[in-house]
Amino acid sequence: MRNSFPRTGWALLVLLPWGALMAQQAQDVQHRVAALEQQAQQYLQDQKPQLAIPVLREIASLDPKNLNAQGNLGVLLFFQGSYSEAIPPMRAALQMQPDLWRIEALMGIAEKRTGDPKTAQNHLELAFSKLDDKKIQIQAGLELVELYSAAAQLDKALSVAAKLEELAPQNPQILLVAYQISRQLMDQSLLTMMMAAPDSAEMHMLMGGELGRQGDHTNAIAQYREALRLNPTMPGAHFELAEQLRTASDPALNAQAEDEYKAAIRVNPYDELSWRQLGGILAAKGDYKTAEEDYRRALALQPKDSDARTGLAIVLISLNQTNEAISLLEDAVKDDPTNLAAHYRLSLLYRRAGRTAEAQREMETFQHYQGVKDKLGKIFKQLAAPPNAR
Repeated sequence: MRNSFPRTGWALLVLLPWGALMAQQAQDVQHRVAALEQQAQQYLQDQKPQLAIPVLREIASLDPKNLNAQGNLGVLLFFQGSYSEAIPPMRAALQMQPDLWRIEALMGIAEKRTGDPKTAQNHLELAFSKLDDKKIQIQAGLELVELYSAAAQLDKALSVAAKLEELAPQNPQILLVAYQISRQLMDQSLLTMMMAAPDSAEMHMLMGGELGRQGDHTNAIAQYREALRLNPTMPGAHFELAEQLRTASDPALNAQAEDEYKAAIRVNPYDELSWRQLGGILAAKGDYKTAEEDYRRALALQPKDSDARTGLAIVLISLNQTNEAISLLEDAVKDDPTNLAAHYRLSLLYRRAGRTAEAQREMETFQHYQGVKDKLGKIFKQLAAPPNAR
């Protein structure tokens, strides 16, 4: 007699024990994973990453959807320098939770260091502005700057460098990177100008700036004069020429600076720097009233110009208006704590007013920054010297 059970009955008879077996195995896996998680946690608390890594590997193998295991495994492998091995678990963690910005950044760095710059850039761009770990953010930013620089995306590199300077203004690595990018941009602009307009007033302005930075005042002056010959109203040209004339070693050239500052103001009455420098020239000639007017014009255009405040204060001291001079100098050192002249003059005025402790503080500050300035002067002198003379 044929069995009267339907075919589905046989299926149930077979599947029910198999389902129970699967459930038992899943339960065993869960218990195993839970035990391994405790073990891994203990190793991490004991700061034993080498012992934690194989445990996390086993957890990830038993439970690929375990976010903590994948994320921690990837991070530990990264900091062990195993960048290629770190990428798959970090990628798995990000697939489960995309807003893990620290892991996103670390994965971008790992990809960069394993030769995948395009993908690395994408991940670093996503993570950089969202990171709350300052140390990781700085490293991610530096890596991103390198990627942008290598791809000749200097504007993007400079933008990231500026954000890094906000995060860590005194970090020498960041300052060096910012300097290097700025120099690359300058060189790029100079080369582009040479190709696009080699005989233009703008080209002569660029050449004048470069020569001036090298201390070659004579040739810098010649370049600025040529720029003005080609374009008498060239923005900034009269001011830059005046600056070179003012700092030249020839007194005859120094005497020509005043007329160039005045010419700059005729071209642009809102040229705050020219008003300020003109005030200094007139003060040196003893024309204190006109100098005061010029300094006040400069401060009306730029109220936080520390040098203009200091110059006006020195003029007011000569006019016996010491109370306003003290106020100006106090504001000047707030705006620019490195203002040597302001600290020195303020020290003298405080001492004259019987404010001995404050006078001593200002003099010590002056001496500190004077020492820094002397060191910088030696460095710049070495940079300006010919290679065989260093």
